[in-house]
Amino acid sequence: MARLGRQQLQLLEGVYLNRAPRVKLNPNWRTIYRELEVGELDGAEKYLCFAPRDFELLRQGVLAKEGLDLLALDFNLDRIAMSAQSQNEKLASIRPEAEYILLKYLGFESPPMGISALASLRIPLDEAQNHCHEFNVNAILVVENLDIFDAIAQARLPAELSRVMVIYRGSGHHSPIGVRQFLRAMAGKMPIIAFTDLDPAGLQIAHTLTGMTHCIVPQLALSAPNELLAIPQINSHDDFAKQARQAKYLQSADLKHWQQLSFWLNQQRISIKQL
Repeated sequence: MARLGRQQLQLLEGVYLNRAPRVKLNPNWRTIYRELEVGELDGAEKYLCFAPRDFELLRQGVLAKEGLDLLALDFNLDRIAMSAQSQNEKLASIRPEAEYILLKYLGFESPPMGISALASLRIPLDEAQNHCHEFNVNAILVVENLDIFDAIAQARLPAELSRVMVIYRGSGHHSPIGVRQFLRAMAGKMPIIAFTDLDPAGLQIAHTLTGMTHCIVPQLALSAPNELLAIPQINSHDDFAKQARQAKYLQSADLKHWQQLSFWLNQQRISIKQL
């Protein structure tokens, strides 16, 4: 027997709560009818019709099949909580990695919890918030690329950056959703600094980070941009050409203090990677 998916369960919830007398027999409702065998097809088999007694039969059928109650359907759970109700834990809308962030610490005289600056932690969002207060963190540094995040202890960052919580922006197995939730909770409480590639995509990432207050760019980009571009193999016009959508975003966005930097990126066709 097939499992009912989230969309099909939501359709059933709507019919149950609204006491809809009939529904159009689309593929989803054909699957529901095949699995629950509740309701009657009209003569042309274009609609599935329900009698008053059928609504409670739908509820009981879903409860028996999926362990979920149409009267209190809730997908806003993590998979562990969902598995306590249903055998199909993947119905949960909270992905396993969405409540965690990947972080490390930089610029501490004594590493928090004795953890090396080369090591990283994957911890729940509420615990990361507690660490900010417990360890007297001065700033949050959000790093775009995982390889740079791993090697951040080697970076020549501004001298004033100390007692920093470094966060990987997220992709793949490390969800950006968790990062967004964490930054939303920390916005306005301390500086949030973006460390991205110096190109339209990187500047767009920095601009859209929740609570972002600063952005790290190479010193030469501010003091001597021509010298920066004169360094062999540092800039890739080919990579810039792939970022037309991001370049257009920068042209229309309210970048405030970064407008000149954005203009320079687009004018010179800049794409300089963190490496």
